[in-house]
Amino acid sequence: MKLRIDRFTIIILAVVAVLIGVAVFTVNRNGGIEVQESYRTEDAPETPVYNAFLALKNGDLATARAQYSEKVLEEASGETGYGPLRGESYGYGETARRLRVTDVKVDPQDPERAYVSVAIDTYSTGGIFNSGSTWTSERTVEVIREDGAWKINTQEYFY
Repeated sequence: MKLRIDRFTIIILAVVAVLIGVAVFTVNRNGGIEVQESYRTEDAPETPVYNAFLALKNGDLATARAQYSEKVLEEASGETGYGPLRGESYGYGETARRLRVTDVKVDPQDPERAYVSVAIDTYSTGGIFNSGSTWTSERTVEVIREDGAWKINTQEYFY
C-alpha cells in the first residue's frame, strides 16, 4: 500500500515548517547579547531612585552615593550607619532585578520634596524543572531637591 499526501497537506506542512523556522530565528536573533541599562539624566524626582538602584545593582558606589542627600551620606558614614554607602559588601547575587516606578507625588506643601513609589521585581532560578520564581516588593522613597538636583533623602538601598 502506497501512502499518498495530497497538495493541501503538503502546503500545511510547509507553512508549519516556515513558522517553526521563524520562531527559532526570532528566539535566537540576539545571539545572547545583553542590553546595557543606562543612567537617566532628566531632572525628575524618580531619576535618583532609578540611578541609585542601577548603580547599586552594578556595584558602582560613586554613582550610587551621588544620588543621596548629604543627610543620608552623613548618617551612613556615622557609627550607626550601615549599607553599601559605607563601602560594605553589597550585591544581588544571581538574582535578576528590575525597578518600576509606579507613582510620583510632589508634596503640595513643599515642592522641593516628593515621594516616589516603586515596585522591584526579583527573578531567581531554581525550583522544580528549574522554573524559577518571581516576586515583587513595593516601597515609597522620599526625595528632596538639594543643590539643584533631586536626591534620595532616606537610607533606602533596595534590598
